[in-house]
Amino acid sequence: MRICALLVVFVGVAHAEPRRAVTLGDALAAAKTAPAVMVGGHEIAAADAQVDAAGAWPAPSVHVGTNRLTARLVAGATVPLPVFGTVGAARRQAAAEAQAVRAEVDVARRDVMHRIVLAWIALARADGDVVATSIAAQQSSELELIAKGRLTAGVGGEVDVTVASAARARAEVAAASAQREEDAASAQLAGVLGWDPAQPLRADGALVTGESADLDALRARLANHPERAAALRRVEASQANLDVVLAQRWPSLALEGEIAYDDRTAVEAGNTAWDRTDAMVGVALELPLFSHIGDKARAARAQEAADRARLAVTETTLGAGMFAAYRTWQAANERLHSLERDVGPAQERAAALSAQAFREGARDLASALQAERDLAAVRAEINNARADAAAAFADLQLAVGDEVGRAK
Repeated sequence: MRICALLVVFVGVAHAEPRRAVTLGDALAAAKTAPAVMVGGHEIAAADAQVDAAGAWPAPSVHVGTNRLTARLVAGATVPLPVFGTVGAARRQAAAEAQAVRAEVDVARRDVMHRIVLAWIALARADGDVVATSIAAQQSSELELIAKGRLTAGVGGEVDVTVASAARARAEVAAASAQREEDAASAQLAGVLGWDPAQPLRADGALVTGESADLDALRARLANHPERAAALRRVEASQANLDVVLAQRWPSLALEGEIAYDDRTAVEAGNTAWDRTDAMVGVALELPLFSHIGDKARAARAQEAADRARLAVTETTLGAGMFAAYRTWQAANERLHSLERDVGPAQERAAALSAQAFREGARDLASALQAERDLAAVRAEINNARADAAAAFADLQLAVGDEVGRAK
């Protein structure tokens, strides 16, 4: 309790501005308005608008003219009719593209969530370093006080005071450096979330390191992985693009109409201008004889084959990445549990016994300082191991296709 109280005073003096506590849930909830996530919403809106735009008919054309010897006014119009499925194929292609964009936006969103989780874990790691180094600084100060007390009592030497003072100064430098690292980690998290980086943050809540999981069960979930879904949607979009190209093999049909007003060559039609007015209606076919539709179809088929190959590569990569992430997570958890269960308590007891022995004159200062340094190193190692296990679990969630940041 005494150490905790002194720690609060130490940290409070070093940081006058209070830190805003941010839980992992707070960070993930704020991700909805993060700049990197907002981009995806605009991309989806653009893709949806393209679906509506794909239903447009070919543009009609009008022409107006006059003649010196015949009709005073010639006006006509051509209205293309998409009767051979070109508009339907275009709409299906745009819809498939929109689905691919949605899948890719979801993949990008999960990447942002992963970055947020890792940034929050980095802040939690920095917070733990601040606590560990501050406790080490306080314990070094206590050893310095003991050394001065022994010198005053005539049972210690001045060299012990000098060594203890140097150790205390070194520990305070480490504590100050840890707080600067905490500021940097705070700014990194704020930057991902789109917050003010000048506002100091601290991670609130326990790190999530995950529970035991079966490898075969994780492997089975890869079939629904968002990255695989995005690759599959891209294959479907390339298939729809091939249908658009194949629809262009058919002729384009258009209705044509023309009116010739006051045709002065039609002298037998009547005496008025309207009597000498004629109209024409016809049908035009635009033949794709030189459009290289075969080449375009071959290119579309090659693109489809490439997208299918990318799908196969994605499935292979996901399988290997999931296995590697699982083994890394297993190793990180085993290391963390071993440090917390075996190494940490033993080193805590060794440091306490060394300090007590020095206080009683049974051992020298060097032994007590070495025990304190070892304890500080173990605390830092446990803090890093806990953060590594949490980061490995976040990587495993991303590799499996789960929502990154959830507890299980």
